[in-house]
Amino acid sequence: MAVDLEVVQKIPCFHNLSVEQLQAIASISNSICYSPGFTLFKEGEKAKNLYFLIEGNVEVFYKSPEENLQSVDIVSSKEVVGCSAMVPPYIYTATEKCLSEVEVLEIDIEAYRDLIEDDPQIGMKLQQHIIKTLNDRILQLRHRLIKMS
Repeated sequence: MAVDLEVVQKIPCFHNLSVEQLQAIASISNSICYSPGFTLFKEGEKAKNLYFLIEGNVEVFYKSPEENLQSVDIVSSKEVVGCSAMVPPYIYTATEKCLSEVEVLEIDIEAYRDLIEDDPQIGMKLQQHIIKTLNDRILQLRHRLIKMS
């Protein structure tokens, strides 16, 4: 585990962190590439990682009442996925599959929780970014639903 500092610095979420904080994030992260069709995680699974997309697109699916997966969104480079890993009960609330070649910065969530206990400022900055990102996604989905009606 551990990636180059340059990889972490590319991700907008971490732009306001100090070099020491960036190094701490880099030390608990992996940079991994996945092929199209690969499932990063499934709805209902225990959330073990938080993912930041470096390159590529991921499709978001929710289970419908018939238990079929329903595509609801596409997430692109420089965004975060797997945010359920940060919130109890730490269960993924969607299934996410790679639409293209995808490179992610994968952060082990247990190591991240330990890190923010030592430096709560990292956790606060990351949570602010993620909350804004998720709020923007909700608004975009809402506008799409309104246009469909």
